[in-house]
Amino acid sequence: MLPGLALLARYERGWLRADLVAGLTVGAMLVPQCMAYAELAGLPPQFGFLAALLPPITYALFGSSRHLGVGPEPGTAVLAATGIAALSAGDPARYASLMPVLAAMVGLFAMLAAVLRLGFLAQLLSKPVLVGYITGVGLTLLSSQLGKFTGVSIASGEFFPRVWEFSRELSHVRPLTLAVSLGSLVALIALKKKAPRAPAALLVVTSATLIVWALRLDLHGVRLVGAISGTLPRPHLPLAPWRDVVKLVPTALGIALVGYTDNVLTARSIAAKLGYRIDANRELVALSAINLSSAFAGGFPVSSGASRTAVPAALGSKTQLVGVIASLFVLATLLLLAPALAHIPQPCLAAVIVAAAFAIIDVDGYRSLWKVSKTEFFLAIAAALGVMVFDMLTGVLVAVGLSVLVTFARITVPHDAVLVRAEALDGWVDPDLVREGSRLEGLLVYRFDAPLFFANSERFRERLELMLETNQGDEEWVVLDFEGVGDVDATALEMLSELVAQLRERGAVVAVARANDRALAALQRSSLLGEGGMTSFATINSAVRAFAHRSGAGA
Repeated sequence: MLPGLALLARYERGWLRADLVAGLTVGAMLVPQCMAYAELAGLPPQFGFLAALLPPITYALFGSSRHLGVGPEPGTAVLAATGIAALSAGDPARYASLMPVLAAMVGLFAMLAAVLRLGFLAQLLSKPVLVGYITGVGLTLLSSQLGKFTGVSIASGEFFPRVWEFSRELSHVRPLTLAVSLGSLVALIALKKKAPRAPAALLVVTSATLIVWALRLDLHGVRLVGAISGTLPRPHLPLAPWRDVVKLVPTALGIALVGYTDNVLTARSIAAKLGYRIDANRELVALSAINLSSAFAGGFPVSSGASRTAVPAALGSKTQLVGVIASLFVLATLLLLAPALAHIPQPCLAAVIVAAAFAIIDVDGYRSLWKVSKTEFFLAIAAALGVMVFDMLTGVLVAVGLSVLVTFARITVPHDAVLVRAEALDGWVDPDLVREGSRLEGLLVYRFDAPLFFANSERFRERLELMLETNQGDEEWVVLDFEGVGDVDATALEMLSELVAQLRERGAVVAVARANDRALAALQRSSLLGEGGMTSFATINSAVRAFAHRSGAGA
């Protein structure tokens, strides 16, 4: 029930240094991010801390990822703002009171999905979707930091408009801001190469803060994080009128879907690189827990952040103790460190995020897909473009839809072949796989590599009839190799009944070989086996021996 706790129970002392450094770094990133994302949600910056304190600790107990950085996130913040704004009618107090209610609803919907074990939906997220999604997120992260990185004021919220706006405002780049950003980024890259185990992000943030403070660069246009008000949240159970709850249902469902997709894709991308697995259904439980905890603290809906996931992974962290430390760092900020953190230069934090974005852009994944499948390569391109042009959820839905279409096309027009006998292999195989193969006169062995259903049943009939026409001689037996079929639906069963009747009128025996129990059960229910005209054999060789015995041919 608590996989994170089980991992922490086996904690090794050697993991502490990397986890501590990563936790402090993520905490330093989370403080300004949660403030900014609260504003995206239409709330005062203070509410960002309410959404950042408990979720990392909660995820450390319930989540299956060792690196996923949870808390305020721009996508869910914007979706929440859209749903609440229409309902609050411009009343700030009502707006603020509805946000934790919405977070609680997201948590409850995620819990319901976990109870129904809908985590299998993550299986729709294939490698092309994964590669394209994480690359699109990385590029979107890069574009989101253009303003802070250069000092240019950018209003656009999407990738291409943002890049276009930036290209038109190049003359307004602030040299000192760009110098701090580039210096921090170069230092991060250099430390990663020269001293990969060093806490690069923490060292760079500290150094940049001291330099900016000593030279008073903030007086020359370098923006700082700014003053932070330190107050603790008052935990409470969020309540709202039933009519408001009903109206928030579509928004809550959308945020739950976006949050779950974001969490699973981000977690799986990091887990695949570091050699462990993600429990998709457990991530539904974790999504529920982090949103319920945010609601309890008076925050807003939360999910995961790609940068806060990539950074601890790059720093070599081992467990979700990182999230606990980051949460404690946020708490310390509220109580003790607000004056010091106010001097952190925003360009330096932008450089940390840019470095993390570079790390998650999956160039190697695209190279691998290009070698394996050009179709899947372009699916990954479509997923990335969907994220960049629209948003994260739309990008995933576009890629999943295209993946389903490609899969449907593959099973609608699958591979098939008339098999030949390979003496060296003692079996019947595709003629393309062997140099020499032979056939028996009067026998045709046909293989079809897909489930037989309404979309390909006519192709099966047409292809088999074509094989019979082009094959020399009159077939006395037709053996259907069902190893690749697996299942047969009602439309295909009707087609088989008509086909068997036609072949029997021509005097041919129809046999099925290597069918599994599911396909055999379907054939039996439709009365195709036995008196229905088809004979079943466990192997092709056993069918061939029966043919040889009845016809007197050599087997």
